Parts: sequence; structure tokens; C-alpha cells
Amino acid sequence: MTRRFAAVAHGPLKGLDYGQERPFRNWKSLHLTAAIGGWLQQNPPHLELATLALTELTDRRDDLKARLKFASANLEPIDWLEAARAIVRETFAGEPASTRGRGRVYVILRHGYTEQNGTYGAYVGSTVKAVEKRYMEHRTGLRAARGLERYGIELLYSLFRPLNPVAGGKTALREMETRLHEALAPVVPKVTGDVAF
Repeated sequence: MTRRFAAVAHGPLKGLDYGQERPFRNWKSLHLTAAIGGWLQQNPPHLELATLALTELTDRRDDLKARLKFASANLEPIDWLEAARAIVRETFAGEPASTRGRGRVYVILRHGYTEQNGTYGAYVGSTVKAVEKRYMEHRTGLRAARGLERYGIELLYSLFRPLNPVAGGKTALREMETRLHEALAPVVPKVTGDVAF
């Protein structure tokens, strides 16, 4: 994929619990298929939501029309998203997010890697700003991580939203960023971002 997507932060889907194992469990198959078509037509596409919905439809064995929507949009689902979500749930189980923290970790879906690294990879970062604001800085070139201005696609809320906010200052935030990066590395073909050693 060599497209350059618009620098837009869509924000999370209202009412969706990104921490649930099956966030679209209560949606009807017909609605999920229609939503996938709409999400894939946006610029940038909502690949995370479309992939989560496709996973739900696949579990129901009702995914053919949804797969055709991906094909007609010339996009691929995020093939590692479910494994990444599972490892985040496992790694951070029993660690509820703070209610008073200012720090936030985030994960950005990106493309532009070599074929051996797969279609999509992830960038892991941390900030004390709203994650959407920090995402827009990356996409517009303001203190942007290498490659995100051109290849960033969207924030992957299901990989970080349940972990935020992070309390404990800069050290705790940096540690959480490192732990998230290290948790994703075995299942995401290419993970970038800073890691504290």
C-alpha cells in the first residue's frame, strides 16, 4: 500500500467498549457489513473498526460480503489486530487505568514498510496531551516520529484506550510505553517508537 491518507483524527466510536474481547457482539450482521463499507470509504479509513467488525462476522461465519467490501476498497484488514488485542489484555490484566493520571500511551497504525514487514505496523508513543492532538502533530510534521507524517493511518484505540490515563509522572508513563511496545513486538510485524532500557 503506497497511499497517503488524510491527516484526520477520527476519535473513538462513541459507546463502543474497546476493552471488550468482542466489542461488536451485540451488533446485527447486516449492520456490521454496512458499517464496514462506510468505514472503509472514509479518508483515512477506519481500518481498526472495520477489522474488529470483520472478526465478529468471521466468528459468526457471515463474513463473505464484508471481505468483498475490503477488496472493493483495495484495503486489507489488520491481520494481527486480534492477536495484539489479546496480548494487551493478557499483559495488562488486573491493572486498571488511573482516574487521576495525566499521561497517555497510544498506538498508531502505519504502513509504508517493506513487504517482509507486512502491510501494517504500529508506532507506540506516550504523551500528556490528548492522544488525538499528539496524533495530528505526528501527521502534520510537528515533532513527528519518522515516517508517520507520510505513512500514519489512524489511532488504534483498542490497543491503548483501556490503559489510559497513566498516573505516576514521566517515569511511570515511559515505563508503560515500553511495556506496551514490548507486548506488541512479538505479534505485530513492525513496531516502532522509543523504548526505555
